[in-house]
Amino acid sequence: MIDLCVVIMPLINHINSDNFRHLAAFGGWNGPHPPASYRGKDWFNVFHQFNKENGYVFDGIDWDYEGHDNLTSATAKFTLHTLDVMVDFSIEAKKHGYIVSMAPAESYLDASVEPNTIDSSFSLDLGLPPRAWTSDEDRALIKEKGFQHAGRQCYAYILAKAGIDTFDFISIQLYEAYSPFAYDIRTLDKTEALMIRIRRLIEGYTVTDLPMKPSNHEVKIPPNKLIIGIANSWADGFKFCYVEASSVRSAYELTVAEYGQGFLGGELYMFSLLYY
Repeated sequence: MIDLCVVIMPLINHINSDNFRHLAAFGGWNGPHPPASYRGKDWFNVFHQFNKENGYVFDGIDWDYEGHDNLTSATAKFTLHTLDVMVDFSIEAKKHGYIVSMAPAESYLDASVEPNTIDSSFSLDLGLPPRAWTSDEDRALIKEKGFQHAGRQCYAYILAKAGIDTFDFISIQLYEAYSPFAYDIRTLDKTEALMIRIRRLIEGYTVTDLPMKPSNHEVKIPPNKLIIGIANSWADGFKFCYVEASSVRSAYELTVAEYGQGFLGGELYMFSLLYY
C-alpha cells in the first residue's frame, strides 16, 4: 500500500547523482504497524544487516506510520510499543550514520493549535474527527463522508524521546485529508496559513499529557530540518489542500527574512519506498 508524498523544496540549485538519497519508508495508510515481538533496536539490527549485505542500497529511513480505513482495525490506533520502536530504531540508525526522517500527517504534529487546549494534548487514537471542521455544516459534511481519521499530536512523543537531533528532516503532511490547514485556507491567505505553522514549529509549541516524565514537551523544528508537504494538481482544493508554488515561495522568503534561513530547500531527495 503506497502513500504518495509530494514534498515542496523550493530552492533546487542543481541536480546530479550526489543529490539523490534512497530511503526505506516504513508505513503508509492501511499499512501494518511493527509486531509486538520486535524492539526498535532489534529491528534496526535486522535492517542494518540486510542493507550491509546488499551493498547499502538505502541511505536512511523515513517513518510514515498512519491509521486505517477500518476504525475497528488494530492500526486505527497507535500503541506506545509502536512509537517506542520508532524512537529506538531512529536513535540506532542515527548512531550508524543513516539519514532519519519522518512524515507525520498534520494532525499528528499540529502546530496550529491553541495552547493549553485538548487539541494540544497527546493521543494514541488515529480515528478522531478532523479537529478544525467544527461548524454544524462541516460536521454534517464529515458525517456524510464517513470520515474520522485524524490523530492528535502522536508524533510529538517520538520527538520528545528521541530528540530533534536524531532527525535530519521532518515533512509535515499539510495535504492530510480534511487537515486543519485545508480548513484554514478556505478563509485565510495561503501564505499566511503556512506562516502560522512555520513560525510555531520553529519557535516552539507545547504538547501536553505525554505518557512520560515530564509530560509536557516543546516541539521545535529548526528551519533546516523542516519540510512543508503539500499536494500538487491531484488535490481537489477542499478535502486535500491545493497550494500554488508562488505561495510556498512567499512563505520561504518570509522565513528567510525572519529567521535568517528558509525551511529545507536546495537539496533534492529521491525516495525509494520499502513498505514493511
